[in-house]
Amino acid sequence: MSEQTPTPTPVAPAPTPAVPPAPAGPTAPPAPETDWKAEARKWEDRAKTNSSAATKLAEIEAASLTEAQKLTARADAAEAKVAKFESDAQVAAWRAEVATSTGIPADALRGSTKDELEAHAALLAPLIAPKGPSGAVGPYVPPEGGAPRGALGDPATQFAEFIRNARGQ
Repeated sequence: MSEQTPTPTPVAPAPTPAVPPAPAGPTAPPAPETDWKAEARKWEDRAKTNSSAATKLAEIEAASLTEAQKLTARADAAEAKVAKFESDAQVAAWRAEVATSTGIPADALRGSTKDELEAHAALLAPLIAPKGPSGAVGPYVPPEGGAPRGALGDPATQFAEFIRNARGQ
């Protein structure tokens, strides 16, 4: 037995369509410019019409609600308000707790969880200046004729002041 391989039959290439030449005559006239103000007015009028229709639809839907559905909607709204008030009270309690533990004013703290409040207090702590004598913030200026009490300045300044006082100057 001999095996014969079929020979492929030649296929003629597909004819390519001829591209018609462009017309040599005048081109089509340009489209007229759009009057944008007129278009805006048209869409504004449509929006106003749709707005009144939407208001009427909402009134019809509200009128078609049963009494039970109305009461359920009111109860849901009341529960949402109560939850918000409870959440605000909890955040206020956390804010007061963090304020007393860190010494940062409660009004300066921001956050909605205790961790956020503590992180904000840690961020603010280095920015708040320590209080000087008698609770004053910043440099302490004694009344006229008085001498400052307590240590002021760096150690070198304190030592120089001690020596001046010891010499009587």
